[in-house]
Amino acid sequence: MVLTLVPFGPRGFVLLGLVALAGITAPSAAAQDESMWRVESAQMEVDASVGDGAAQVTIHYTFVADGGGALPLDSPIPVELLGFGEATTESFTVGPGPAILLAVTGGTHRSGEIMPPSAVTGEALPIEVRYRVEQAVQVDDGRVRGRIPTLTAPPLVDEGSGFRAILVLPAQWSLVEGFPSGLRLNPAGQYEVSLPVVPAMIGFRGRTDGAWRPGIPLLVDLLTLTMLCGFAVFGWRHLSGVAAAANA
Repeated sequence: MVLTLVPFGPRGFVLLGLVALAGITAPSAAAQDESMWRVESAQMEVDASVGDGAAQVTIHYTFVADGGGALPLDSPIPVELLGFGEATTESFTVGPGPAILLAVTGGTHRSGEIMPPSAVTGEALPIEVRYRVEQAVQVDDGRVRGRIPTLTAPPLVDEGSGFRAILVLPAQWSLVEGFPSGLRLNPAGQYEVSLPVVPAMIGFRGRTDGAWRPGIPLLVDLLTLTMLCGFAVFGWRHLSGVAAAANA
């Protein structure tokens, strides 16, 4: 919907998110757009709860034909993945099948294809993809950051149910900020976000000791609130002065 990276601070994290949302990170996006397939829904689960730096990713995709109608079962489904520094993967699996290698297409960008099964009925094709990102999470003196690349497919259809991701972390960890920015803790103790597009990654910054620290979004909100309060006070004083002069 996220640049080969050096360790990023708050500014780098924001820039990372802006680039991801802009969709600038997909060199072969045209190939996906021209595909005969579209995504009806995508459900992503990221399990980094072991705390060893790795993340196990599962994505449940539901594919439909571009424009509706019969599924183009003789046409491969193009997929892409953008790595972030060491946070990448070289292959993925579809269901219980063998590993499918991703070809390097430039920098940290990789691409591949999913061949749909020949015997499918109905107007939708559910496919489960799995892969492991070995260096998805880095920990440094109580600080933690994570970058989990998303194996992306052709665009979502307008009438689809969109993208949903769940991120599972060790219970004692706390997030300072996340990407996408809507990443929030749910009642089950997992972090969750829903979007109308599939982002190039799920990312976060936080603490391993459970200590809370204000993140950039909160600081921006507080600064905005302070400025609004200042303008309100200035405006009230100005109006009071005008009213007093009029009554003099």
